[in-house]
Amino acid sequence: MAQKPLTSEARRRVMSALGNDAIGLQIADKLDGLALAGTMTVASGLGPVEEQSLGIVHFTKIPISISVTMTDGTTNGSIGSQKIYTFPAGLINILGAVSSLTITAAANIGATGAVKHSLGQAAAATNDTLNLTKANIVPSTSLTLAASTGSVVGKSLATSITALTDNSGGSASDTIAAQTGAYVQATQQNTIASLAAKVNEIIAALTLGAGMDTTLDGVSAAKDVYLNFGVADADSTGNSTLTVTGFVYLCWAMVGQSPATL
Repeated sequence: MAQKPLTSEARRRVMSALGNDAIGLQIADKLDGLALAGTMTVASGLGPVEEQSLGIVHFTKIPISISVTMTDGTTNGSIGSQKIYTFPAGLINILGAVSSLTITAAANIGATGAVKHSLGQAAAATNDTLNLTKANIVPSTSLTLAASTGSVVGKSLATSITALTDNSGGSASDTIAAQTGAYVQATQQNTIASLAAKVNEIIAALTLGAGMDTTLDGVSAAKDVYLNFGVADADSTGNSTLTVTGFVYLCWAMVGQSPATL
């Protein structure tokens, strides 16, 4: 049976037994870190991982010093991935993530080319576009190399969306009028204005939220974290290698555990 996080009462007992609340709290946090920790991928250049928890909130720091094979797909650009972590089985809410990396490209990637990276639950595939589950923890973040190297920081922030400018001449409404067989300019203008207004309401709400509040359903099967890379066709002339060093920081919460671990 998997180790469970400490209850509030157990935390109080640890602090009381030591006679020092500060030290007791640190020890309790470390014990929770062991209870909720995921699994770091066994690969050269990863770790040792640092884990710490406070209740259901968990912090994971993963040192990175790896070589990533980049496979050139001609017009599809060049892609590469490295699995770096597996969350414990359960419903995982990503509270925030940061990737702080220094990247050096080998031959066949332009010395002043652009290298994108992301963090996601799926590995890069098909082409150099890093989106959807390939980038649902840290979105695609681009680095322009200088003499084949450079440093970049990726953050789990939603990309800002530009609001629509409504020049339709219509009046926005919560109800879109029925479209008749005959063309009625005012009806079309009002429809466009209403749609633009609703789109802008959604944009405003997303902007207010700002972050990428991602929940991974790992109840049936634990979810992985992949560090993905992509280089556009124009900057890639063949298979290559990226040397990557730095850290990945994950802050996450265990919303619900897999029944098998309870």
